[in-house]
This record gives sequence, structure tokens and C-alpha cells, in this order.
Amino acid sequence: MKDTDAPKSKAAHYFTAQPQTASQPRRFSVSVQDVELRLTSDRGIFSHGRADPGSLLLARKMALPESGDILDLGCGYGVLGLIAAKLAPGARVTLVDINERATQLAAENVAANAVNNGEVLTGDAPEVLGDRRFDVVLCNPPIRAGKQEVLRLLAAAAERLRPGGALWLVIRTKQGAKSIIRDITPLFSNIKTVTCKRGYRVFCCQK
Repeated sequence: MKDTDAPKSKAAHYFTAQPQTASQPRRFSVSVQDVELRLTSDRGIFSHGRADPGSLLLARKMALPESGDILDLGCGYGVLGLIAAKLAPGARVTLVDINERATQLAAENVAANAVNNGEVLTGDAPEVLGDRRFDVVLCNPPIRAGKQEVLRLLAAAAERLRPGGALWLVIRTKQGAKSIIRDITPLFSNIKTVTCKRGYRVFCCQK
């Protein structure tokens, strides 16, 4: 079975509203594009104890507007959203995740890093975002939740982009990056591979 087709049970450790894994907070620092962050992570959340290399690669390559609205879709404890908020202080950044433990930490990390242009929401993104629209969506998708779930989230992201907006994605090549991009191609006017490095691919998907 390919990783992109893995059943949701394999992702229960982080792609769930209320993770059952015992809490074990861990703190660490991140430095990306002259942004210094002090973060708290926990078990039951994606990439416990360190920033995921794919997220950091995306953070180094993403292009952000000086103003407007940015969405960190599936934010975890907030790495991408916090970096975006620091790099684009004139923009409004929304961080959303279904995992309640993740969003609690994301909110704590927003406060701990003095981010005043970030808002954290908890729940299934297509439901809790209402009719909000965005200029940029950032996403390191929950691959282990299964390809169907990933495609549902990316389709919802495409619907929420304003004309000319962009979805910035990072996916590991061996976890079905090419297949996922092929499936979402009809949703965008242009998709380009921005970089391939150490098994990860960063894509810019233009509305």
C-alpha cells in the first residue's frame, strides 16, 4: 500500500480532533529567513520536538504578499503561519487545524513570539473558515490521512483563493507528490515546481 493511500487509522496520532497520546511538551528554536522563533510542540501533533524539514523548505521558498490574507492550512503548532506572520507583518494570518492540542499550542506560540497579526482556529477547515477568502494558502498536507482527505483539503483551499492567489505546497516525492499534483491540476491555472531538495518538492499553484 502506498503511503498516500494509507488509512486514517495510521494518522490518528495527529490527524484527529483529540489525540489520545500522552502529552509530553518539548521546546525548541527555529531560524528561517532571519525569523527567530521559540516553539513548543507536543506528542500527538505532527513533527514533535523539531520543525519538519519539508515545512522549513517551504518557508524558505514561499512568496508572501505585503498585505492581505494568508492561511496556514493544517497548521500544527504553527511553524508556517508564525514565519509568515513575521515575514509579512502587514498581512492577516489565519492558522487552522482539526487537532485541538495542536491549535492550543499554536495559540500559545503566537503569544510567546509576540505575533499580533495571527489568529488560530480549531476544527475542520472547510467548516470553520466560513466564507473567508485568502491571497495565499500554505500547506504541508497530512499525507498519512490518506490521499482522499488530502485532495479534499486542497480542493477547499483552491476554492478559497482569490483570483491571482496561490497555494504553496510541500510534499515528499516518495509520498505521492506527482500523483497529488496531477489530481489537483484542473483546479489551478498554473502549477510550477519551485524546488526539489532532499526528497521534498515545493509547488506554487496559481489560481
